[in-house]
Amino acid sequence: MKKIPFFILPALLLLSVAGCRQRRDAAYYERMVDSIRKAETVSELQQQAGIHSDPVVAFFDTLSLVPLPLESEGADLYRLGHFSRAPYAVCQWLGFPPEVRLSALMLPTHKDHRVVLLAEQSDSLAPMLYLQTLTRQYKPVDQMCIYEERPDDRLDDTGKTLMDYFITSDHAVTLMQYFVPSHSGKRQLESTRRFVITPDGRFEEEVIEF
Repeated sequence: MKKIPFFILPALLLLSVAGCRQRRDAAYYERMVDSIRKAETVSELQQQAGIHSDPVVAFFDTLSLVPLPLESEGADLYRLGHFSRAPYAVCQWLGFPPEVRLSALMLPTHKDHRVVLLAEQSDSLAPMLYLQTLTRQYKPVDQMCIYEERPDDRLDDTGKTLMDYFITSDHAVTLMQYFVPSHSGKRQLESTRRFVITPDGRFEEEVIEF
């Protein structure tokens, strides 16, 4: 029997330790992958059953869907559909202050992005409407105000400025700004703008050709 030179023994010990560590690491990663798969399975089953651990996802997944095209109903929001009151977690997620009363409706998706109609309501002011784009995972992408009323007292007249909207079936948004004199109450069109949703989910203004 040949003797193993003394200087080779440390190398063999190192190889043995490395082999044990690799086997242990392989077992660890296998258990980790197993846990991830189980968690994904549980998450999928919860979604199928309508159970969500995330309040933001739970809220958006239960919103009423309103088809397009969508024409303004003015300040009478509830003629558009059934708005759901947003909890504090959703207001915070979308960047609204906690005191805001926010409600939402879901619109049809646009390519890879979800589109939500948000209503911000106040006791003393007319409601404001926003379009909000989200990723498939409900991360906020972009937001645009589409309905607003505000007092507008001018040198030659008093009244209010009104911004109104129309949304086509392909999510193109036309915004119209009016001045409404107090003495007549008739809308006077002042400007028209058109926006589309880009592939990255942002609102981009298009030039309107007359």
